[in-house]
Amino acid sequence: MRLITLSGAGIAALLVLIVFGVVSYSVFMRYVLGTPITFSDELNGFIVVAMVALGAGEVLLRGEHFGVDLLTERAGPRIQWLIEVWGMVGVILVAAAVLYSAVLMVRFSYDFGIYSDGYLGIQMWIPQGFLLIGMIILILAALARIFTLVTVRRP
Repeated sequence: MRLITLSGAGIAALLVLIVFGVVSYSVFMRYVLGTPITFSDELNGFIVVAMVALGAGEVLLRGEHFGVDLLTERAGPRIQWLIEVWGMVGVILVAAAVLYSAVLMVRFSYDFGIYSDGYLGIQMWIPQGFLLIGMIILILAALARIFTLVTVRRP
């Protein structure tokens, strides 16, 4: 599981560098050469969605996600364990709903040949596919956390 989530996070890290490069190029073209480029905002928007989707599984597996633990930190170990298990079930349910929607969205965009409205004119199933892949990774990471909670960290 770690290899899958690290692969997603590695691609997300590479995408961060690409966004940095695109923004740097855009700033250079606009403010140094006086020739603004038109596609950078659209491209960066697609890349940011891909970064978040692909990196979420590794963040969840590491336990570095945002959480509100005001009440759970006062609970006993058994209640904390139950809350964490149910939290992972919640992640799986939400990610499954997003995955289902993403499958329908990608299929629709592919079948009808939908292109983006901006300057890139990219086939929309390509950036939408990253959301689909990211949700699969997130579900697998949540299942791995549940497996660890049930087998290793059981109170």
